[in-house]
Amino acid sequence: MKKIGLVGIYFPGAYEALHQNVPDGFELIDALSPAAYGKLADCEYMISRLDIDPEIIHHTPSLRFWQRWGAGFDHVDLKAWGERGIPIATCPGVNSGIVAELAIMLMLAGYRNLLQINRDLRAGHWPRYEYFGRSFMLRGKTVGILGLGHIGKKVAALVTAFGAHVIYYDIVRMTQQEELFGYRFVDMDTLLRESDIFSIHCPLDETTRGLIGAAEFAKMKPSCMLINTARGPIVDERALIDALTTGKIATAGLDTYEKEPLPADHPLLTLQNVVASAHAGGNTKDNDIHMVNYIYGNIVRFDRGRPLHTELDIVNAQYLRR
Repeated sequence: MKKIGLVGIYFPGAYEALHQNVPDGFELIDALSPAAYGKLADCEYMISRLDIDPEIIHHTPSLRFWQRWGAGFDHVDLKAWGERGIPIATCPGVNSGIVAELAIMLMLAGYRNLLQINRDLRAGHWPRYEYFGRSFMLRGKTVGILGLGHIGKKVAALVTAFGAHVIYYDIVRMTQQEELFGYRFVDMDTLLRESDIFSIHCPLDETTRGLIGAAEFAKMKPSCMLINTARGPIVDERALIDALTTGKIATAGLDTYEKEPLPADHPLLTLQNVVASAHAGGNTKDNDIHMVNYIYGNIVRFDRGRPLHTELDIVNAQYLRR
């Protein structure tokens, strides 16, 4: 029986789904913490969630294939694993719908001052008209999307349903999306200047780290809302705090941060014009089974010598030994 090592931190529902749906011919081995990495010695496959100790590379002599939970891989040494001949696969698009929903929730909560109104109500105040002059609707707004990938496309579709207009920038131009849905491709400078809502949906790598900083905030509308459900380090947090406190932009909806977990005394949590979530965009109970099916589907496909779900699943292909 072939062994699959399970590494990382999982919510109870996800953990149960992984154990209840193990494919025939495979055995799932819990090696959730570095102290248990010795159990990985004879595992041909590995599933991981969140960041794991890079020393794990020395505990996996039999590994043939590494499957990540979700789409993130920014803390993985792709080159080191690729040179060892280990393909690393992700689950592109499986979380896209629920992350897009969270992005919309942040937009609506920010535009309608939901948190402030809720706090006022709990304090015994009835603020029916207090936020009238600073509440807005999505209809008619220009939503600028940085990265029109799996999540970006879902966000674009949802805001379009609200009556918003979509402009986008991506390193790959999506002409089919433009023709079908009327999205407008623009350069980065235009995206910054024209967006009423600037929503980030690109991956974190060396080209995007710190991409949105003081110079970029200076180009945004004073009424602009920044949404980040991608990765925290894409945004320079010092510059963001300055932009929010000096009126360079109006508000922000954030699910990710430069350092996580976010400390309770972090300056962002003191600002009334910030709607903050806890990197929870991909966390819903009903999506877990979709993720588990995708993960085990890739492992079975690889084991049988068949192509994975998509050609984009392998994220270290350029480093794999030929």
